[in-house]
Amino acid sequence: MTWGTYYFFYECPNCGKKYRYELEGASEESFGLCPDCKVMGTFVGETKDNKQGEDRFVDYEFV
Repeated sequence: MTWGTYYFFYECPNCGKKYRYELEGASEESFGLCPDCKVMGTFVGETKDNKQGEDRFVDYEFV
């Protein structure tokens, strides 16, 4: 049985881009960095918290 992919959601403090990273990539040096600015994003949520709902994060780009 699988629960699906676990995501971390970020917003870039420089350009405002909204993006998500899969937990599987957490060991990579670029994890959490804005794909455009290469600056560490502001953490805004993760998929384990069902109260946030996936709809809140529908416009976050997959990285």
